[in-house]
Amino acid sequence: MIRKVDLAVFDRVAYELVNDEIVRFTQEFVRINSVNPNLAPGADESQAAGFIASACDKAGLQVQLTEIASDRPNVVCTLPGKTDRIGLLFLGHTDTVPFLGMENPLSGEVSGNYLWGRGSVDMKGGVAAAVQAVLALARAGVELEKGVAVAVTIDEESEHRGAFALAQQGFHADYCIVPEPSANQILLGCKGTAPIRIDVAGILAHASNPWLGVSAIQKAANLISELYAMPMKEFTVSELGLTLRGTMNVGVIQGGTAYNNVADKCSLYLDRRMVPGETQESCLAEVRSVLSALTTNDPQFRAMAETSRPDWHWQPIMQRGLNPAFTSGSSPIAQAVRFAHQEICGEPAVFGYTNGYMDMDFMVNDLGIPSINYGPGEPGMSHTAHERLRIDQLVTATRVFALAALQLAL
Repeated sequence: MIRKVDLAVFDRVAYELVNDEIVRFTQEFVRINSVNPNLAPGADESQAAGFIASACDKAGLQVQLTEIASDRPNVVCTLPGKTDRIGLLFLGHTDTVPFLGMENPLSGEVSGNYLWGRGSVDMKGGVAAAVQAVLALARAGVELEKGVAVAVTIDEESEHRGAFALAQQGFHADYCIVPEPSANQILLGCKGTAPIRIDVAGILAHASNPWLGVSAIQKAANLISELYAMPMKEFTVSELGLTLRGTMNVGVIQGGTAYNNVADKCSLYLDRRMVPGETQESCLAEVRSVLSALTTNDPQFRAMAETSRPDWHWQPIMQRGLNPAFTSGSSPIAQAVRFAHQEICGEPAVFGYTNGYMDMDFMVNDLGIPSINYGPGEPGMSHTAHERLRIDQLVTATRVFALAALQLAL
């Protein structure tokens, strides 16, 4: 059950939430270059972590910086309660994808109802909203029974080392909100993603005599047709009246040595999105079954499959994988955010489930923390050359976070 909050207490907190300050804080955060160094060598996430740590330290929160990789720290900022328990955790990340042709990616410019910049949607807006909500609780001097924490981790856009470390440390909270962009909808879960590389082998020959070789590219082309024909698992979320389906995408093809050679090798990189009930191992087994069938039918077909991604080099994440997650809509965390959204917006919250992946996986599956996704920003803006955050969603999310925290921590 969630606690019914005396809205007069929330009014004290809301008084500390100034829209212009929320926007300015988010602008400053967006102006910090925190591109993931796995995706752009030489990039640096540490300044973004320092920005969050400094703001929370000045407000009197307990701040812990933990170096997860060289000069790449997680930051956990806690507003303590009377007990040692954490009633609510906000889980975000500091890193962004590269600029990818975006003009003025670090401008933080405000134009109309939008704040522009790389990471404004994914997910500096959500992190800023969470931090501002907790800072408002601190300034209002509300006496909490349980603590409220913001954990901002490294490496979500690549190997997920930050969330992995948080899970390995056994961090515990009663509930978790992941403020990834959801257009302020309550998303009860995420799909998992199994990255699979298939290496197809051929026989090298000159292109003037192709019958002397075996083209790995031609064999891979036949394989791709079989992969896209694989039946996909389904998962029904009865409370949403929604049926989810796994998906498969061949995102990268690499092969051949020269235009006038018969290719002796070709590699395919697959992104296999998983619904609850599927695992990386089960998806890999399905792919290997396809390879086995092709080998039986074609003596010249030779291929192998393994877990791999072009930007992954860290063995622990290859072994663990990135799993689907789900929390019931009847959970106190979903109901707390539902109540808060209704109070702030004057209309019911929309419930859903995302086709994307997020670090709630580690909270739900490794730590057993019921978690939902709710955050400002249109998900379709993420990673694009026109990434921009809706300011009205940013301001609304900050207030929803503050009221939800009161319900779960008082």
